[in-house]
Amino acid sequence: MENKGTMKLREKTQEQLIEEAFAIFNGGEGLDHWSYTSTSSPFSKNLISYSFLEKIRRLWLWRYKPSFGNLVNNTVQKQIADVIYKSKTIKETEWDRDYQKCFDSELDQINKKDPVDKKDEFARKEMISYAHDCIGVTKKVIKDLVGDDKLVCEKYVKHKEITMIKPITGRVDYETKTKFIELKTKPPNIRKVKNKEEWTMSSQALPTEPTTENLTQTSFYFMCTKKIPYLIYVNDKEHITFDQSHELMKKDHLEHLYFKMISKILTWEKMIMFSKGNIQTLANMMDIPDLNHPFYYKDLAPEQQQLINKLWGIKYE
Repeated sequence: MENKGTMKLREKTQEQLIEEAFAIFNGGEGLDHWSYTSTSSPFSKNLISYSFLEKIRRLWLWRYKPSFGNLVNNTVQKQIADVIYKSKTIKETEWDRDYQKCFDSELDQINKKDPVDKKDEFARKEMISYAHDCIGVTKKVIKDLVGDDKLVCEKYVKHKEITMIKPITGRVDYETKTKFIELKTKPPNIRKVKNKEEWTMSSQALPTEPTTENLTQTSFYFMCTKKIPYLIYVNDKEHITFDQSHELMKKDHLEHLYFKMISKILTWEKMIMFSKGNIQTLANMMDIPDLNHPFYYKDLAPEQQQLINKLWGIKYE
């Protein structure tokens, strides 16, 4: 029979094994949590992204669409929120709510990074008018749904099943005492003018049904908060709201999607532990990156391109 000292030593050894295995990530500093965003991408995409230090990842460029979402969502929050969380424990209740100042402040953050290319430079300028209109649509739909209830934004949530090694964390877009809202902005699309080095921009249509990816993210917040879920899509002209009257938003289906996500994480964690900190061993267990995918592997940073070549022998072009 093991004594307490032996058991404690064995537990410490298991902690060390976990630390060594997960040191593949974040430049050797390890991975302390999962996020829905990571599970929505192939494991290989996670590996070529999150194996690098965060300070390196922050230098990578990205195109206008994620920036558009941040511009709209952050400006709306500063206009109508009662509380905005800046970190897990730090929250703000007072700030300058002047619309133009809020908008310009968010735009300045975006413009701290260079555009990816001339196409992206054009999109950054053209998206501004679309963003103003999208903010107007978003403010109205959120206020109509929330009413006079206290509105909290970007609150951190965490959930971990007993069989998992690392927890899943996230931040809720909009939350009241009884409900939460997952907001999805649909940025305008850009296309090239035929036979010219010019582009045009137009509104992106809203989906007629919620996507599995967005429903899965909603399911995570539902499991964390146990509140009434709303999934809202907005563009610069209109919105569409999905609530529990929709078959795919009902409790049973959200729970199904949540545990499907958990199953994926458990598989990934087993692969990581089996690799024992060897990134090549882990890569060999993954599907080879499909560089023809429409968005997962587009506009990769030089470091990511080099890592793909090293791990899978694929030349990025």
